[in-house]
Amino acid sequence: MGGGSERATPTRIRGRLSAVGPSDTSSSDFEDRVVERLGRRVWPILISVVYVGLGLAYCFRWGPLVRHQPSLWLSPGDSWAAYAAAGAAAHGHFDAVYTSGFLGFPGILVLLAPLGALANSFNTSFIQIVNPAHPAGALQNLVSHGTPYFNSDVVQSGAKLYVVHRQAFVVLLPLILILSCTALFAFDALAERLGVPKSRRAILCVTEAVLLWNVTVFPGHPEDALAVALLSYALIFALDGRFTGAGWLFGVAMALQPLVIVVFPLLLVLGGRGRALGLVVRGAIPLAAVVVAPLVGDFHSTVHALVTQPTFPNVVRNHKTPWTFLAPHLDGRGSGATVAGGPQRIVALLLAAGVGWWALRWRQRPEMIVWAAAVALALRVYFESVMPGYYVWPALAVGLVVAARGSTTRFAMAIAVAVATTVVSRWQLGEFPWWAVQVGGVTALLVVAAKPEATEPLSEEKPVRASTAQTRQPGASKSKDKRKKKAARTDRKRSARR
Repeated sequence: MGGGSERATPTRIRGRLSAVGPSDTSSSDFEDRVVERLGRRVWPILISVVYVGLGLAYCFRWGPLVRHQPSLWLSPGDSWAAYAAAGAAAHGHFDAVYTSGFLGFPGILVLLAPLGALANSFNTSFIQIVNPAHPAGALQNLVSHGTPYFNSDVVQSGAKLYVVHRQAFVVLLPLILILSCTALFAFDALAERLGVPKSRRAILCVTEAVLLWNVTVFPGHPEDALAVALLSYALIFALDGRFTGAGWLFGVAMALQPLVIVVFPLLLVLGGRGRALGLVVRGAIPLAAVVVAPLVGDFHSTVHALVTQPTFPNVVRNHKTPWTFLAPHLDGRGSGATVAGGPQRIVALLLAAGVGWWALRWRQRPEMIVWAAAVALALRVYFESVMPGYYVWPALAVGLVVAARGSTTRFAMAIAVAVATTVVSRWQLGEFPWWAVQVGGVTALLVVAAKPEATEPLSEEKPVRASTAQTRQPGASKSKDKRKKKAARTDRKRSARR
């Protein structure tokens, strides 16, 4: 009856009148948006399914079929330290978070905590595969309650050899693989934002999955993949002028893996002086939230792990660099010797600030901002005192997204360099030859990707300053700006689908 009431709109369907209300229309719009978004991420979805399937097959079947060791499960070694720390945190034992070998930031423990809380509900089986006294006899199967911490899938007791089957691994491995696949979606979204055609994004997604294998399946570090994924989304938000969301995404990425801090100067460049404080606060809150409990539980161990940042130069799969001899020696000998990783990382942070200053000239060029992010991530490769093979992945992965904006030849060269560098990172070369190959590979990729085709320039609007923010009218001008930004994003998505 009143002017504010809503009426159903009659619609003729096959000769009958049907009332379609506002709720039906909004539901249809929501479904259309979901279908449209899923359609834009077809390749990441398909590749993620294949990636998870191949990862499960490798960990559970590679040992028996290829290594010819019956019942052998191959688990990512570093994942068990994080799982043990997540179990301690889930049960409130924050003083034990950094006593199991876990040296990362606690953000990943929040994601693993529900599984860690069930650690005592799983059993561990020790399946005997070698018995010299009775080689043809029945092998022994021992069962232990809970999930004891072992950094090996094979245990020897005297002359007997056992493979370790942790029931928790059946749930932990799919979770790790699924979390790491967020990077595939993030890189596809970033490539779409840069205007990369859909056909080329398919090739990019397959290549990114190949590179990601060296981060998740072998060493077991989903926090690196998830942190770089959130960083990529933060860059997308910043390029679109959504700095509140960009700040929070960056903060969560920092809580997972603080290596992303080298890209923070670029967010400040895009946001300008008026948004700097908000970006800093939002970036710090998630990090502080996950660190405070371990600090209260065991201040010394937490500071030692997060500030001193001990690394093991003599452990298999770790590689010394020319900076190792400059790193302060902490304690231990042989494989247990540790050096500090912090001092050289301070140099990388200072140079990252220089990259941000240099990127001021590219504020209106999104593709060059992303290239500068790859350069900032490469600083870790250049100045790290001890390097596992997966440290090269962030720079290669982000640099490959920018290379997709280049010519076909440059894109093909970038793929070849990225894959070759990743493969060689698994080799055991001499100390300096291995480091030289990794630095050369990352540098070559950055050079190849340094000339992408220009994308649509960003808005010429100057950064918001405190003196002018209060005088801006919040009415029609704001809604007009939102409509313009939404229309621009729609145009970019249509061009990317062509």
